Amino acid sequence: MKQRRLIFAPIAAVIAGVAGIGLLLGWRAVSTTESEVIERIAARYMDERGAEARRSDCRAQPARSDGLWLVVICGPERREYAYFVDRYGRLTHTSRPGGDPENRT
Repeated sequence: MKQRRLIFAPIAAVIAGVAGIGLLLGWRAVSTTESEVIERIAARYMDERGAEARRSDCRAQPARSDGLWLVVICGPERREYAYFVDRYGRLTHTSRPGGDPENRT
């Protein structure tokens, strides 16, 4: 009986660990709202651009690429910054005016 426990204990620990990670990632995906993402990206945009930037310069639209959730676009027309966000609310990469991309992955 004791040998059985020694065999199944590591397997049970791995299953519990995987289940915990799955619950954490699921909770993160469910609890992240579009408003939170837009506010966070707008704050980043204002930090990057300085005094001329406004929170109202930012808007979001659904992403068209697989693996992405939103594209937050900030700035005046023709000088727009695009921030690409995945489903977990993480910034994956940025497109800046003049074609200077910044990759986050």
